[in-house]
Amino acid sequence: MHKMDRLSIGVIFIVTFINCVCSQSCSSSTICMSIYECPPIFDTIKQQQTISPSQAEELRRLACTSGPGRYPYVCCPLANQETVTNAPAPNRSRPRPSNGLGNVLPKKGSCGVESFGEKVYGGRSTALDEFPWMALLEYSKPNGLVRSLSCGGVLINQRYVLTAAHCLVGEIERKIGQLVNVRLGEYDLSTTTDCILGDCADPVMNVGVEEVIPHPGYNDKNPNRTNDIGLVRLAEDVTYTDFVKPICLPSTIGTSRSDVMAPLQVAGWGRTLSSRQSNTKQKLAVPLFDQTACRQKFATANTFIDDSQLCAGGNYIEDTCDGDSGGKFWPLMKFTENYWVVEGIVSFGRSCGLEGWPGVYTRVSSFEDWIKSTMKP
Repeated sequence: MHKMDRLSIGVIFIVTFINCVCSQSCSSSTICMSIYECPPIFDTIKQQQTISPSQAEELRRLACTSGPGRYPYVCCPLANQETVTNAPAPNRSRPRPSNGLGNVLPKKGSCGVESFGEKVYGGRSTALDEFPWMALLEYSKPNGLVRSLSCGGVLINQRYVLTAAHCLVGEIERKIGQLVNVRLGEYDLSTTTDCILGDCADPVMNVGVEEVIPHPGYNDKNPNRTNDIGLVRLAEDVTYTDFVKPICLPSTIGTSRSDVMAPLQVAGWGRTLSSRQSNTKQKLAVPLFDQTACRQKFATANTFIDDSQLCAGGNYIEDTCDGDSGGKFWPLMKFTENYWVVEGIVSFGRSCGLEGWPGVYTRVSSFEDWIKSTMKP
């Protein structure tokens, strides 16, 4: 019998892990990471023809819920883990060859489309495959032992995620750590396999980070938060699925600016009425706020809103909330001509869910030239 190949190992591991009670964290002598990147465990199993019951039980004991690289994840021993001691800079992963389309945005019909399967504050849960462009950003302290999901963004093509600059540089680096991983296709943070009424999503994709690119005009000391936008170049090309797809930029659809009180949508894993963070993806309808009224409101707090920003919300207990260094509700989206378009990226607000105080977003249409000129093949 041949030794097990990579595919058969992956199938066996996934089946083995389905019913596991996965550890939320590893011990100080181990780190949660993809089993494929953990030679002490992977190389040993790879030499086997089958996995014995005792080995399966040991894998279940070592399983953990999230880490860099491909699912499934194990608590890998640090002492023998060369990829930890000799790892590249925390916010850089070794890039894999691109197919040369990294600077190509998807055309109308290939972005902003959900699969349409029926399978925060004031928010409600989404369907498994709703808003498949949502991305979670994962950070790590220099020692690599503590990881946090503390910001997010949206997938805009196979190689780039659009996010806020404050999710890439400044306070988040000092308090949370450096960006090391992007998680795509997530729904429920508390489960390994996401299912609703027997319908299950694909395993989440964990993709390394090749480069973080905050807008050059962003200054985290500026209270006005202008130019609060950035890009994350992924370490490898993303394959689209029902649960991982890009959202459209405004120019792709040719959409005009929305009118005041136009219904927009935000989504993410933000604060709810009963919890600081929701484990499941949430959505919330918010109205576009009058720009002049928004400027006047924030001027009373010595904050000045310009035309590259827009305001939405302002209804009592319905807002994008702060969370850890920027919150987990990110994109401001509009559904137009049967496509979803990213209108804004959450930037800041005043407290949370206060009547008359809208959230402030970076207006994506004001930065499309920068986005397109910054992306590379």
